[in-house]
Amino acid sequence: MKRILYILAIALSIVACTDDIDKSNRYTFTGETVADYILNRSDKYSHFINLLKRANLLGLLSTYGQYTLFLPDNDAVEKFIAEKDSIYHATKDTDSPIWTGVTSPLIEELSDSMATVIARTHLIERNYHTAEFGEGAIGKWNFNDMIITINYKVTDEGFYIMLNNNSAIISGDHDVENGIVHLIDRPIDPIRPSIATQIENHGFFSLFHSAMAATGFADAVSHIIDDTYVKPNIMPREPNKKYIKYTAFVEPNEVFHKYGIYSLKDLIAFAEKWYGTEDKGNYASPKNALYKFVAYHFLNGEITYDRIVPSESGLGSEIYNNFNNSGHDHYNYFVTKYEKLIKVLKPLSTTDGHNIYINYSKRAIPYNFEMRNHLNVRIIELTEFTQMNERYAAFVPAASNGLIHPIDKILIYNEDEMVGNILNERMRFDLLALTHELASNNIWQNGTSYIPPGYCEGVVSDDYWISYPGWYNGDYIHLMNYHDFSIKLPPVPAGTYEIRYSIWMPQKDYYQSIYNNIMQVYFDGKICGLPVNQGLPTKDESIGWVSDENTYDNGAENDKLLRNKGWMKAPDCYLSYNDVTMNYAPARDCHEIMRKIATKKYLVEGEHWIRFRFVGELRDWGVDCISNFLDYIEIVPLHIISDPTKPEDRH
Repeated sequence: MKRILYILAIALSIVACTDDIDKSNRYTFTGETVADYILNRSDKYSHFINLLKRANLLGLLSTYGQYTLFLPDNDAVEKFIAEKDSIYHATKDTDSPIWTGVTSPLIEELSDSMATVIARTHLIERNYHTAEFGEGAIGKWNFNDMIITINYKVTDEGFYIMLNNNSAIISGDHDVENGIVHLIDRPIDPIRPSIATQIENHGFFSLFHSAMAATGFADAVSHIIDDTYVKPNIMPREPNKKYIKYTAFVEPNEVFHKYGIYSLKDLIAFAEKWYGTEDKGNYASPKNALYKFVAYHFLNGEITYDRIVPSESGLGSEIYNNFNNSGHDHYNYFVTKYEKLIKVLKPLSTTDGHNIYINYSKRAIPYNFEMRNHLNVRIIELTEFTQMNERYAAFVPAASNGLIHPIDKILIYNEDEMVGNILNERMRFDLLALTHELASNNIWQNGTSYIPPGYCEGVVSDDYWISYPGWYNGDYIHLMNYHDFSIKLPPVPAGTYEIRYSIWMPQKDYYQSIYNNIMQVYFDGKICGLPVNQGLPTKDESIGWVSDENTYDNGAENDKLLRNKGWMKAPDCYLSYNDVTMNYAPARDCHEIMRKIATKKYLVEGEHWIRFRFVGELRDWGVDCISNFLDYIEIVPLHIISDPTKPEDRH
């Protein structure tokens, strides 16, 4: 099994070699390029020059573009090849052979395909200085469609930035005309096992892996690519492929030991205490307690530490600085493989604001007292985790199909606690965070991409739509032309809710002269009120927006007026460009950004969909016009808005 997974990881990297690289506007420089930097030091980097030539990449690095190269010297390459060859020969005749892609210690006997994989592993098509790395991972994939994780290490020799926790930058930020070169002490390993095998390979996760093995859950997270997807090549910046990746939150054995769990039998008993005894003994059944326990630890989509909640390194400083960071918590909700929600939060409003938690509670006493040891589950940063003890020092979180995040408490789902506490709040869902395919393909929070119909299983659209950077949590959706767009909502607990959506109301005369978007909204197939005219000025009496600073009560009465008409101002927790002040301001102060109340409804357990259908006319833009913007959905328990003595906060 291991051998198959290793080979598959290599095959995927080789397939990635056929991806189109942006070759527009390329020309030859007169100064030193990335290629020149290496060639001018050929006595030290001749092995890597050979790898680049065999991969047909050396010429590319002499042309216009932005490239980051992680460059090992000849000694490092020789040691790496010899090491991989020894692993292969030491295990090839065992029950668990490890295929490393290297079958000879001689570099000249390396296959062309493996030479290409190694070369592409060290290249990113964007400039990255070390100051931009942050904590978690480099934002853009390498040429092999793999993330490179980042952590930091202090030794007697000095301070080092670590790539995938096994290659150290020994001299960084060598700027050249078309990129940046970082010198590293060891080649970045291009071969990665699956996420299940990566968990198994780290012995300190053995208890959790035993549960995965008992349930057969390793097979549920074994997928790597959807081969049925074919890039349409109709629009720019379409996804090249459709990878299938996962995120795992995993307790080390030491965490289980704190709860008296030392064996699989102990873990089964613990799971049955919380999840019941349905299908007892049938661990492969989704109804079984152990299966539910494991499934609640996995998300669809590959999500790095710095993108779990908005952060400067995850979003980029330009977008991150558009957040109103005045003590507002940063958070996201995700749907687990158990089909239940987790809330991931950076509680900036508390003294815990430097950490990221799962299911964080601000209550002094939990709703369910027995949950007191299973709330505020901290996701441990890679740098911290690798320095906790010697056994964790070599931890590698990245797999061929996902990422592993260690956690410091046992993570469980309890319906009473989630309904009565964690999810008993206004839930604001970043719509693009619900499309796990974007997180699996380095699209979410990573620039502009045109998404073809059918790419995301939780979206039904009759045309392309665009993932675009900006606004709440760093990204939002552009809808195009005469769109008809539906998105599946997350599985909130059964109850009565108010459902709202963000809406852009363009106010400038320029926009209104070319833009006449009238949109009809549906919830679960039923019409929600009258069509919404997005060209209507929000200061029109039919809406009634008034700036807080122009009211005597800081906008309190205006909020009531707007709600009575089915509208709300945007929250103040992020910034938007204000056409009046010509500067960024809290979105609440920007009259072109609003929230629209769609409906109040009792939601039973099961699927729920919201649909946005264009019913207006496109004027002068013609083909491929942007006709709508969507950012987030709010699902709010009705009791939160029904108590006039406790008005909803503005965040």
